[in-house]
Amino acid sequence: VIVVGDDEQVTPLNVGGEQQPITDLIGQWLDGLPSALLFDLKTSIYERAQIAFGSAVRLKEHFRCVPEIIQFSNHLSYEDKIKPLRESASTPIKPALVAHRVNGSKIGKKNIVEAETIASLIVAAVEQPEYAGKTFGVISLVGDEQADEVDKMLRTRLDPIIYENRRILCGNPAQFQGDERDVIFLSMVDSKDEGDGPMGLRKDGPDGMWKKRYNVATSRAKDQLWVIYSLDHQTQLKPLDVRRQLIAHALNPNALMQLLADGVKNTESPFEMEVYRLLAGQGFRVFTQWQVGAYRIDMVIEGGGKRLAIECDGERWHYDKVEEDLARQALLERLGWRFVRIRGSVFYRDKSQNREVAMRPVFERLQQMGILPEVAVLPDVAIATVQLESIKRRAATLVATWKEVST
Repeated sequence: VIVVGDDEQVTPLNVGGEQQPITDLIGQWLDGLPSALLFDLKTSIYERAQIAFGSAVRLKEHFRCVPEIIQFSNHLSYEDKIKPLRESASTPIKPALVAHRVNGSKIGKKNIVEAETIASLIVAAVEQPEYAGKTFGVISLVGDEQADEVDKMLRTRLDPIIYENRRILCGNPAQFQGDERDVIFLSMVDSKDEGDGPMGLRKDGPDGMWKKRYNVATSRAKDQLWVIYSLDHQTQLKPLDVRRQLIAHALNPNALMQLLADGVKNTESPFEMEVYRLLAGQGFRVFTQWQVGAYRIDMVIEGGGKRLAIECDGERWHYDKVEEDLARQALLERLGWRFVRIRGSVFYRDKSQNREVAMRPVFERLQQMGILPEVAVLPDVAIATVQLESIKRRAATLVATWKEVST
């Protein structure tokens, strides 16, 4: 038996179903079977095979997306081990990622402004020569209602033949699993009123639900991925929130790729490399092996004119090194440096997504010092391309026209 799958993608959901009747049936018909409890309508065939037969063969080469698009999933779900083989120059559509913020509000599970924006952008793109023959998809990151709303708008604004020829599909991440389109529009749907601090953290979720949905949603586009959102990601979302990570990456996809390439090669241990990946992946400006006179600091996070020193105490953290390391830290603290130490034993015992527990002291100190991610706000020259601005202007005109007709 050969089972092909991906345990980082969307798994079956027994939404609204009661678990007890299933448990009763398992007890009645599968009693004595070692893997009986896996037949719970939540465990996929791939996961069952992985448990039964152990190690899997991971295919690391990726052919679908241009590198800027697949890098988000690569970092989120695959520890940066995926090797993109498509070249960015293989498509005339630029840029590969577009972060487009609108002034929308979520009512129920719909965000009408985001829906109108996506519909108008698709109609506008269909008119552009660069998008000739390109296929389109729309993925709602919250429920099905938003996708249905966009689909309804598109069917009233586009010729049915164009709709069919462009293979337009609107749905949720699960509906796109195993599928692809040249251009994908993601609707984040969520919004928040000003004040009251950031929204509740959306990270991996039960059984990795949110992480898997975002992994699938962001890896369906071959040539271009649009992220349509209504949030201020820096003030309304927490640092480890997957929504914030996605928006930051869409704003400047090349930044994460370059940071990881530059920083990882300077780390001195697998432990340091993992810590660096987590910090750089959140958009922080991280320097490795920072020289201060005769001393070196494992990592330094810089932002807003302030610096935080990070020391990774891995295998070298033995009793005979304690006094030496603490004396060095005390000396540097007298020079104004502020430190956070991460113990390797704590880091590797922490099984939470992104080592949230082990990294909490770092993020809390960064927040206290007012050091914010900087990668997310670096300018991306590609965003100002004539092609992109032409689509946005045409889309704005279409929305205005539609509103006039409706009134």
